[in-house]
Amino acid sequence: RFATSNPDPIYVSSVAKSFRTGKYGSLGSGKYGDLAATVSAILLDPGSQSAVLDADPYHGSIREPLTKALHVLRSMEIKLENGKKVLENHFPFTERIFQMAHSFPSVFSFFLPENIPSGRPGEAELTSPEAMLTDMPKIINMLNGLFSAIKYGVSRCNNGFGRGDNESNCQEGNFTDAVARLSFDSQFSDANDVVTELSTLLTGGRLGVQNKQIVIEAYISKLPDKEAGMRIAQQLIISSPEFQSSNTVVKNGQPRLPLPDPQPKGVPYKAVVYIMLTGGADSFNMLVPMRCSTYYDYIRIRRGVEQRTNSLLKLDATDSNQTCSFYGLHSKLKTAEQLYNSRDLLFFANAGVLTKPTDKHSYAKDTLSRLFAHNHMQREIQHLDPHLVDARTGVLGRMSDALTREGLKVHRFNIHDRAEGLEGNYRPDPFIVDASGIPLFNENPST
Repeated sequence: RFATSNPDPIYVSSVAKSFRTGKYGSLGSGKYGDLAATVSAILLDPGSQSAVLDADPYHGSIREPLTKALHVLRSMEIKLENGKKVLENHFPFTERIFQMAHSFPSVFSFFLPENIPSGRPGEAELTSPEAMLTDMPKIINMLNGLFSAIKYGVSRCNNGFGRGDNESNCQEGNFTDAVARLSFDSQFSDANDVVTELSTLLTGGRLGVQNKQIVIEAYISKLPDKEAGMRIAQQLIISSPEFQSSNTVVKNGQPRLPLPDPQPKGVPYKAVVYIMLTGGADSFNMLVPMRCSTYYDYIRIRRGVEQRTNSLLKLDATDSNQTCSFYGLHSKLKTAEQLYNSRDLLFFANAGVLTKPTDKHSYAKDTLSRLFAHNHMQREIQHLDPHLVDARTGVLGRMSDALTREGLKVHRFNIHDRAEGLEGNYRPDPFIVDASGIPLFNENPST
């Protein structure tokens, strides 16, 4: 979080040593676990500070959305308008970029340290925790919000970050109805100096030569309207890769070719819908054996929290060759009962990720799965590959690969977040959409 998503072993060893000894150079108390020494090692070690590492594509990290948003608002000198208070019209960051201070979606915070994104970083087995918050809808929402703040101030104009404000005066440069506006004004008159100052404030001076020239030309095109030039320059810089990441960006000079539109194969449309419930579920009380000896094993093991037969919804399993002729479904799952009885739903019980049969005494050496961590089990249930035959793929991704090899046209879509279960070996990569559809990008661009 402080330096790089893929620290090298020497850097990790230095930080671990400081935590263990409680010292980093002359800093720290010398006591085990001293945070002053640990944080000093994280921030001051050559693995964090060396400028040479900025050119290493394995170094650095993607910047998280909230950091980028606050960076722009602070460095571009946000100013309240007409005595209005930002707290009374607070930013809906949680709904727009899915991140806000002290508003974690789960105990695992906003992202996982072991996250490996799809695409080329994933193919290189690089971890990128922040990439969990950088799918298409979130990137577009972020840029729309910042563009709106630059052009109209903090308001609702063109999907801005404001909430509950009037949208009748959505004209670029008009801040009448804005809660606040970005008030930064460079003291320089030369276009190169202005863009250099913006590069220093927004990218730490890392804006590349080519990108810098693009911004300078756009700024000059707006003159003599310096404010319009400032707005277009700000928008271009926050759209650059140098603003989105913390390392040096090097272009390869090759254009990224668009994917061709898929051609229909004449095969009827079919879809597999996978609903991922990431919370903890007491599945042993969701589906309970009935009218067989297994029920008494269930009562013995679950004593005190067991479900009694008179409280369960009875499911007939006589024609399914199961151990029990009947099973009980939790009384709250009436829709599932209806779907089962209409033969539109099946239950897969005891489907887990153990490498082989084991017990509580030997599971640690018998299985590759980390059985008692929610985040790991959520990954395992999407991969369903306990032997790591194709570790980068998910169960739906492998199904997609198999259909693709048969010559069928297959597309993978996910709502709201990236799902590892959709990862496969064939392009195109899974397409992520917002719960309300595909957000429009920059509806009224500066011209």
